[in-house]
Amino acid sequence: MVRALAAVFLVALAAATAASAKDGVTFDRTEAHVGDRIVLASSWNAHPHGLVAYLMPLSVSAKWWHIPYTGAWQTLNNGPPPKVAGVVRLGALRARGRAVRLVVRVPAVKPGRYVLGIWCKPCNEHWTTALPNWQPSPTGILRVLV
Repeated sequence: MVRALAAVFLVALAAATAASAKDGVTFDRTEAHVGDRIVLASSWNAHPHGLVAYLMPLSVSAKWWHIPYTGAWQTLNNGPPPKVAGVVRLGALRARGRAVRLVVRVPAVKPGRYVLGIWCKPCNEHWTTALPNWQPSPTGILRVLV
């Protein structure tokens, strides 16, 4: 019985990860120093034109992307992103086919854990790569070092 439940859980987890990856942009690494070159990328994206990336402390990500309790796994927020202190615009991701990519230097920010904020202009929604209570991918958080 336990093995059957574990198998169902693993299948559900794999399906959820694949579903969230359609517009999932991640860091190319988990740690970097201020000034280091990092790559933000997704190998397949439902909206390859019009994604804008922002860097923000993990601690403020819930102000940028609120997940209301609806019983659903995930709810996106409509409209442009809110103005939240500590959020730095990194730039628009460039498309190559259905893939997107942006190469940037880590801006001068305090050491700590940071996430990406993504604004999808064509779909008029915004989200982050992680919230304090939700992280779909280990590469959704970048630890900025001294």
